[in-house]
This record gives sequence, C-alpha cells and structure tokens, in this order.
Amino acid sequence: MNRRALIGAAAAAIALSFVPKRARASTRLRPPGALPRGAFEQACIGCFRCAEVCPTKVIQFELATPFLDFSSRACVLCMKCTEVCPTDALVELKAEAVRIGVPKLDRSKCLPWTGQGVCRLCYQVCPYPERAVEVVGPQKAPLFHPEACVGCGLCEEACPESARAITIEPLP
Repeated sequence: MNRRALIGAAAAAIALSFVPKRARASTRLRPPGALPRGAFEQACIGCFRCAEVCPTKVIQFELATPFLDFSSRACVLCMKCTEVCPTDALVELKAEAVRIGVPKLDRSKCLPWTGQGVCRLCYQVCPYPERAVEVVGPQKAPLFHPEACVGCGLCEEACPESARAITIEPLP
C-alpha cells in the first residue's frame, strides 16, 4: 500500500470512529432539569458550567453536549447544574420532580432474584425508597416503580460489580 492510500485509510477510520458517538447522542441521559430532547440541544451552548459545578463529576461532554455517565458515578440531585445554566437548557426543579431516566433491572443478573445472594444496595441508596424501589418476597428482591423513579443512577452505581443488574435508560 502506498503512502497516499495509507493516509486515506487512516482518515476514513478516524472519521468512522465518530459515527457511533453521534448515533449515541440521542440515547444519552441528559442532566437533571433538561428541556425535552431537541429543545435541550438547541438551547445548550456547551459552556461546561454544569460540569464544573457537578460534585460527582457525572456530567460529561460529547460534541459540546452534556450527558450523564453513570458507568462509575451517579447524580446526587444537588441541582447545582440547573442553577448555573445561562440559557435555561437546564431548568431549576425540585429534586423529586426530576426525570432523568428509568431503571431497567435484569433479573437474570440480580443476586436476590437469582437466589445467589442477599443484596439490598439499590433500595438502601435510593433517595425515594418504597416509592421508586421496594424489596419484595422472601428473598427481598428489588422491584422498581419507574413512574416514581427520578433516574439518578444511585442504584446503578451501588449494584455490585459481580451483578451489574441495573441500568438507567433514557426516557422515551
């Protein structure tokens, strides 16, 4: 392969590596108080203020758009991000009115549901136990109520590494 073909192939590979990221942008979790999808992306100027004040550093940026990355941390619903947003892309709300996403529980991985152990971590860290998640049955397994969940990701963060049974998914 000559040098020109090699450079062309490298440029194509670099360009293609960005395609999945753009495709994922519509499925990312938006920060608390975010305007509806579309309006949020139009209003946000990518100033990074929300990420700067976030105490858990869960707010990340991709293509100048903030999103929540629950892979290693969660949102503690401090609502500081909504206070510093200069364009009102993030609107101030009370924490209990926030709707970031909905919990999805994979019962085939959940320790109590599979009978592989006792675990109530998701219930214990939930800011709205009994409303958003309750423990049921003799195994005290979690049962989520998505309509009452704010989607903060604390349950996902607390889920044991060996299980990883909980994920927060964006609202439809």
